[in-house]
Amino acid sequence: PNNSLSYLLDKTARAQLCRLQNVFTKANYDITVEQWMILLLLWKENGQFQQQLADGMCKDKTTLTRQIDGLEKRNIIVRVPDKIDRRQKRIYLTTKGKDLEEELIPLGIENGLCAIKEIPPEHIQICKDVLRKVHENLTTG
Repeated sequence: PNNSLSYLLDKTARAQLCRLQNVFTKANYDITVEQWMILLLLWKENGQFQQQLADGMCKDKTTLTRQIDGLEKRNIIVRVPDKIDRRQKRIYLTTKGKDLEEELIPLGIENGLCAIKEIPPEHIQICKDVLRKVHENLTTG
């Protein structure tokens, strides 16, 4: 089992996320990796619904509530009622949230580069191609 694809994928993903959390903590950022992923989506497209964010992260909508609450309490995001359907709330970055992009993105890039150091680019490309195919196999049938 310790050599199965599923085990290795899970172990690697957890190690990368754990390392990134440590990077944030050492740099004195009070943010979780899950919150960072929410911010990544909002930096790409501000004003999303919680369900859009959940879909983008492959998580359940209710799972994100606590993370979003934490970001809102720290004035990083704000929930605003939708103009068309006031029952729905859009999530927007505050100025503080927007400013975090230039601070946190380099930390994420550095973490990603650490993961692939000393691996030839052609091996990285093969790995990406294989993972895309594995994902396709699992999501299409």
